[in-house]
Amino acid sequence: MIIRSRSPLRISFAGGGTDIPPYCNERGGAVVAATINKYSYATLETRQDKELHIESVDFLKSLHFRNINELEYNNELDVLKAVIKHLNTSGRGANIWMRSDVPPRSGLGASAAAFAAMIGLFNHVRAERSMTDYEIAELAYKLEREELKIGGGYQDQYATVFGGINFIEFGNGWVRVNPLKIRKDHVLELEKHLVLVYTRDRPVGGDIIEAEKKGYKEKQDVSDALDKTKELTQEIRYALLRGDFLRFGELLHDAWEAKKKHSSLVTDKYIDDIYDLAIKNGALGGKISGAGAGGFMFFYCEPDKEHKVIAALQAAGITPVSFTFDFEGLQTWEPSIRSVF
Repeated sequence: MIIRSRSPLRISFAGGGTDIPPYCNERGGAVVAATINKYSYATLETRQDKELHIESVDFLKSLHFRNINELEYNNELDVLKAVIKHLNTSGRGANIWMRSDVPPRSGLGASAAAFAAMIGLFNHVRAERSMTDYEIAELAYKLEREELKIGGGYQDQYATVFGGINFIEFGNGWVRVNPLKIRKDHVLELEKHLVLVYTRDRPVGGDIIEAEKKGYKEKQDVSDALDKTKELTQEIRYALLRGDFLRFGELLHDAWEAKKKHSSLVTDKYIDDIYDLAIKNGALGGKISGAGAGGFMFFYCEPDKEHKVIAALQAAGITPVSFTFDFEGLQTWEPSIRSVF
């Protein structure tokens, strides 16, 4: 049997930081996130023995194990190992392959998408015992954040599994995904005027997140910035529902100003110069999609000015990436082809 899966990456429009404990447990958090047509892909082929052959194209790693008992966490494809350990309860052998459309640590939630794609493979064979979308997202969160101790919040796992443009709320022990019912022509307008660019390789996001958590506990201005971020998330939600995209662009600017106050590590002169260049050439607002310091950044542009923003950024050596929104979320299927392993 061969099973394939894909799970989409996401752009975080607003609310990042408020989905990270302890803030979300104590004050409640909210984000607006949208998945795009960039994916983490995975393939599973069952074997007749107990051997496990796992390969990651992104990390240029290929590992072989005689059985599941040989799996141990050592920073080599631990994402794949964690899912295998928890869901391959039969101990049956498998060939597993994975790749992503973007580099690691891109700020688009690639690690959460990888977890979801991997879980999707094993969930596909559970048939009537298959997990719900909420259960898949929760398992992805627990494996990434608790089992492997990778810093971050809740939004990535729920965004990738559910897909679409969502207002996601977080409390102490609960998550609620609210799909935004945006008209088709409004979705097209949003896609047309958004510019997504890759800035540079991003350092490990956990450092920024830990600084943010420490700041929330010890500094009033960080706490206030997180509260402001949550307030702006509500406003961005309503701007999207109304189709008021000029206001949406202005709110993105406000959200970026609030995000920079979460931690001094979020931005630097290089990132600020990219932002200022985009604004100078017709962007209304934008922000980094992720913890900060690099990875992907996006901008909402004035009507019919997106080409000027793209040209200016390209001239500065910044790479634009075309995209559309994904409304399907995690998908799994069985191809009708012979194995390539």
